[in-house]
Amino acid sequence: MKVLVAGEKPEQVITTANYAKSLNPAQVVAAAFKPFTENELAMLGGAGVEKLIHIPEKYLASGAAASAAALAELVKKLDPALVLIYASKKGVEICGRLAQRLDAAYASEAFAVEKGEKGFVAKRLVLGGGYVATVSLNSKPALASVKVSASETSQGMKPAVEEFDPGIDAPAVEVLETIKPEKTRVDLEKASLIVSVGRGFKKKEDLSLAEELAKLIGAEIGCSRPISGDLKWLEEERHIGLSGKRVRPNLYIALGISGQVQHLVGMRDSKTVIAVNIDPNAPMATESDYYFVADLYKILPLTIEILKKKLGS
Repeated sequence: MKVLVAGEKPEQVITTANYAKSLNPAQVVAAAFKPFTENELAMLGGAGVEKLIHIPEKYLASGAAASAAALAELVKKLDPALVLIYASKKGVEICGRLAQRLDAAYASEAFAVEKGEKGFVAKRLVLGGGYVATVSLNSKPALASVKVSASETSQGMKPAVEEFDPGIDAPAVEVLETIKPEKTRVDLEKASLIVSVGRGFKKKEDLSLAEELAKLIGAEIGCSRPISGDLKWLEEERHIGLSGKRVRPNLYIALGISGQVQHLVGMRDSKTVIAVNIDPNAPMATESDYYFVADLYKILPLTIEILKKKLGS
């Protein structure tokens, strides 16, 4: 069984390849639009990839339609049984367009793909993350955009790199204007400690309490959807949930987050969860290892004071 993996960025290709390895394929081939560093090539080799095929970046720059058209020609050449594309926003669109071009079965934003009796079976969250849909993918190739978390990958033998330019005229999107969001250096998907904030905070200035706690323990700051999407108190990059980041830190501290299913989807793989909320019946209570029914405005200053004494800061 041959599996083709792809993504916009090198780290996405590596993550997807590492997941594909769990299917025990006979061969994993990677396709990328951007060049890899020597270290990234070694990481790709550690993920089980034997060959990396580089498609000119001009196709990615021209939009999802052009990217899908280029990948379609590569799929026809390689004839893989399964194509996995990292489910970034653009990756989801590329995979959908690719499925249409190939007339292939497709599952969007799957969190698991397994071998089935006739082909493959994909599992994806539906209805706001409250249910899991099982989708049979019985075509060849079968396609899925996968939303999987990055896992540790050791370095291995660097795969052979091959250039592939299909030389096709594909529909292109003309970019009229690009409005870049405020850049941060946060990478929540790799964070081992996260302090996450929700609507329990009454105003933006109060987030300084959570930021001080995070600084003391060396954690990153995350948030629920209302904080970044509605109130704009934090950047979108810090949003954890169904339509945001999916994290799995060693410790996740949820402050003033009720725990609606859309948020739980993004953090339920955390190893240890500590939560503070005034509602004893909030959904977060059942997802937590340690749940404090308390006013965060009272418990946070005390916690910070104790930590400062313990840490000598």
